[in-house]
Amino acid sequence: MAIGLCLSGATLHAAELHVTTNQLPVFLGQYLDYFEDPLQELGIDDMLAAEVSWQHTIRDIPTLGISGSAHWFHITLTGEEMLQEDLVLKLDTPALDRAEFYFIQRGQVVRKTVVGTTIPLSAQDYPFRIPVVPFRLNALNEETQIYIRATSALGVEMPLTVTTIGQLALDQQSTAIFGGILALFTLCFFTCCTLYYFMQEKSFLAYTLFLGGALLLFMALTGLGRIWFLGESPEANSRIVLLSGCILLASLCLIGQCITLDSRYRDSINIVLKFLMYAIVPLSLYYLVIPYQQVSSENVMPLMILALIITVTVLSMAGITALQGSRTATYMFSSWLLVILAYGSFFAHKINLVERASSSMTIGQILSVGAALLLLMSIAEFIRNKNEEFVEARLETKAKGDFLRNVSREFLTLVHLILANSKRLLAAQSNKLEEATRLHIITVIKQSDHLHNLINDLLEMAELESDSFEPEFELVEISHFLDEVRDMILPSALEKGLEITTAFASANLLAQTDKSRLQHALLNLLTNAIKYTDKGTIRVGHKAVYFRRRLGIQIYIQDTGRGMSQDFQKRLFQEFSREKDVSEKAPEGTGLGLIIVKRMIEKLGGEIDFQSTKGEGSAFYIRLPLRVTSA
Repeated sequence: MAIGLCLSGATLHAAELHVTTNQLPVFLGQYLDYFEDPLQELGIDDMLAAEVSWQHTIRDIPTLGISGSAHWFHITLTGEEMLQEDLVLKLDTPALDRAEFYFIQRGQVVRKTVVGTTIPLSAQDYPFRIPVVPFRLNALNEETQIYIRATSALGVEMPLTVTTIGQLALDQQSTAIFGGILALFTLCFFTCCTLYYFMQEKSFLAYTLFLGGALLLFMALTGLGRIWFLGESPEANSRIVLLSGCILLASLCLIGQCITLDSRYRDSINIVLKFLMYAIVPLSLYYLVIPYQQVSSENVMPLMILALIITVTVLSMAGITALQGSRTATYMFSSWLLVILAYGSFFAHKINLVERASSSMTIGQILSVGAALLLLMSIAEFIRNKNEEFVEARLETKAKGDFLRNVSREFLTLVHLILANSKRLLAAQSNKLEEATRLHIITVIKQSDHLHNLINDLLEMAELESDSFEPEFELVEISHFLDEVRDMILPSALEKGLEITTAFASANLLAQTDKSRLQHALLNLLTNAIKYTDKGTIRVGHKAVYFRRRLGIQIYIQDTGRGMSQDFQKRLFQEFSREKDVSEKAPEGTGLGLIIVKRMIEKLGGEIDFQSTKGEGSAFYIRLPLRVTSA
């Protein structure tokens, strides 16, 4: 490849490049001259009229860092056999706010083209994910001068290439790796979303935020998001870069809080990370609402400094935890290290710490793929650990349940003997016993009966939690079934002067359920309604409803009793919870009845809900799957 390059004085245009067809594509970075305009006040006429002190670049990709200046670039092109070629200048950086291209032939501006993230795609000559400017060379042996004025709040870099439209289309076929990386990160993102939805683990929320931010940043840096979603939205690409950076930082703070670091400083570090995470929220809103003209190096640099502090802190925590023997932390540490190398290299040349090489994008892609794979391994290891903990907890619960059932049965035998003998003694010797002795025996009977009910409830709970519990489903005609339940409990209601009414929306509704278990649950609810209702009516009914996106049935029990306080309603379905009422004697109970009802209904594939007002009454609603048949 023969490329002609001539250098002249410092005040003149320093480089002229002569190209031929077989040399294309040609990277122009090292042949460019540049000039910094700190006040952004010079135009193309000023550049042509004045003797400018151009400086010559020696980098493959001129990288000038984050600043508030405008940067001018210049090159002179000549070519052989190129007059009929459809040439393009490709600027391989989608994170450039504005680049103005001026083509000078015979001392006149023959064409001006503006590209960049602040320019809608419809206003560009060649809409593409990165800035692309088509042009033609001047006649043979005549120069075509190209001036470029570039500005960007995120830093100016000039990875400029001259090629043909055909070669550009061919080169883009090799960027299919973008689609693979995007698909991999998207898979990880939705995997974490699903795991968080089902497991409600804070770690998966952190992973979801991190992958979401990484996806946004990846699409912004590659220009894919601009092509797919944001083509007509000026400034959106650059704002998304800043927003994704904030999301990544917030996710790192959350991940740091989830790391199981064995250190006495862990709580203090978590407090600092939580504070930083909340502080990032107004920062991200600031980057969204601030006029883009005010986004500059002064307000972008704090985000980068904060990113460095958080990243080093979380990386150190993960590294220490990995050394303490956590395989999850080992994978996480390796993943973060690759992410830092990938995105850190991007920010490093943005702030002009290192030079951007032509292979930087490829290296970043490889590092991103490696980070995603390690992140998946970290998630898999985390799930494996949680599964082991779940199995251990399940075995421990089963052992406790077996022990509870065995001990409860032993106690139940003794309680039966005490209760039976006490009742027999009271019946046989009632007239011969002193009043004090008779009252003591009555107390023994009452407390033994209470203990008997408590043990039965404990046995029932243990049965519901055991693996051997299997409901016996059958089709039950609900109207007839509720009449039977009402008849069973009616004598207890009549003793207190209460009335039990029924209200059925329709007949011949068949619910697929376990009849005996549902009957037990309803009797428990009706017993409570009678117990806590001094006067009035108890209403039992059913109606067809939509339940979990299909047809179902709702059974309701309403009373006009004491109702429940707001505080007690919050812990109604907790074990051994009872309402404290010092104004009057509360009826006796074990505090397990409602939790047994709730778990039983859930085992039957339904759910239970309630409404209650203190002093007015309560209503319980049971919803179950339904199958409807005609009479």
